[in-house]
Amino acid sequence: MEVMTLMEKLKNGDVMTQDMRSEIVDSYKLMDVALDSILNGLMIIDTELRIKKFNHKICELFQMDEAAILKLDMNVVLKEIDVVGNILINKRKFSYSDITLTIGSKQIDCFLDITPVVFNEKVMGAVLVIREAKQVRKEINKLAGFRANYTFDKIITKNKTMLELINTARRIAKTNCSVLIEGESGTGKELFAQSIHNDSQRRNGPFIAINCAAIPKELVESEFFGYETGSFTGAIKGGMPGKFELANGGTLFLDEIGEIPLEMQPKLLRVLDENKVMRIGGSFARDLDVRIVAATNRNLLNEMSKSAFRQDLYFRLNVINLRLLPLKRRPEDILVLGRYFLEQLNCENSDVKKYFSKAFEEKLLANEWKGNVRELKNMVERGYYLSAGVFIDCIEAPTKEQNVILPVRDSDGETLRDLEKNSIEQALFLNKGNAVKAAEDLCISRATIYRKIKAYDIHVTSL
Repeated sequence: MEVMTLMEKLKNGDVMTQDMRSEIVDSYKLMDVALDSILNGLMIIDTELRIKKFNHKICELFQMDEAAILKLDMNVVLKEIDVVGNILINKRKFSYSDITLTIGSKQIDCFLDITPVVFNEKVMGAVLVIREAKQVRKEINKLAGFRANYTFDKIITKNKTMLELINTARRIAKTNCSVLIEGESGTGKELFAQSIHNDSQRRNGPFIAINCAAIPKELVESEFFGYETGSFTGAIKGGMPGKFELANGGTLFLDEIGEIPLEMQPKLLRVLDENKVMRIGGSFARDLDVRIVAATNRNLLNEMSKSAFRQDLYFRLNVINLRLLPLKRRPEDILVLGRYFLEQLNCENSDVKKYFSKAFEEKLLANEWKGNVRELKNMVERGYYLSAGVFIDCIEAPTKEQNVILPVRDSDGETLRDLEKNSIEQALFLNKGNAVKAAEDLCISRATIYRKIKAYDIHVTSL
């Protein structure tokens, strides 16, 4: 028999029997077991905001024993929320994403749902469902793709220096020290960063990558450190955690660190030194447990000499330095990597299996590779899709101001004009209509691709 049914009987004047008392006790025991089986914290308060019931998860979240929790003044804990007006009087359910509750001297970051308890149209109190922000963010990060996919086993190289770098990276992955990865664009800096994370004790935590060059100057601080409600015009109600908070318990990868604004650098240094972060408009600092891996294609020593990068920040980031070699200094890796990319393409396109021609391999070995491994991958992919036969022919890697040079022969008798148009359409298709990216893949300028699109009457929106 349910507790509410027993209450109705008593309300109607029925006499309390021993069996009814026993059933009530059993029902409450069952309720306790049910509450404690819930993964989230659950608390019941009355209309005076006095705590009437809570599960063991609340003790874990608040880091307090049951006796201490019962003494909490919920008027103080929920001081930022109009519980009486919004929930108890208006009978409305409210959800708060990423709210901070003050429990004594502690600040608890959590997600909070408050629902009124109504019986016979009268509000009896409210139920609070509290979820740990750290756990929720971890799940959100997984869904959003904030995780590391690469491991050291996936780094393909036969170069002695690169193999030594991998061994060094494996050793330091077990520590919490900061790492600075230097190297030209396209050499695999993020691949190393993800591998370090996956080989560390933080592998089950988040891996948050942020491109410092891609953030508008005026938004850098809020992206890094987050903000509280009302801290500036346009701030989301409830505030927003920054990338440092989202990376708590894991690794924060600061790509293109050399692009960070100079005025932002001392603030970043302070966070790294203190392992605490304060949101914009915040009144207290949050503890951090984040491992920093930074990367740059700039020469930071030169930037320091020009006063464009702070010396103290450089030494704070550069505890361990990994300087990756450009592809032109790893000639033994060119065909190895090229064949690896070809194998991937053959797997993705199972209806056909293609091979490098001798001429194509010679062209790969002779190229300057200013774009490094990224350029190599693009050239192999371009050759794969533009070669009509089983063998990938010698397709030039044109300069930015040259047109695409393609094989003259074609089994269907297509002209160079047809092939050029087809190659541009293919590049646009692969880049979902983005002409700038398509131009980069074809190694032609933006002006050239726009001129060709107009000349060939290519309808980008229909691709």
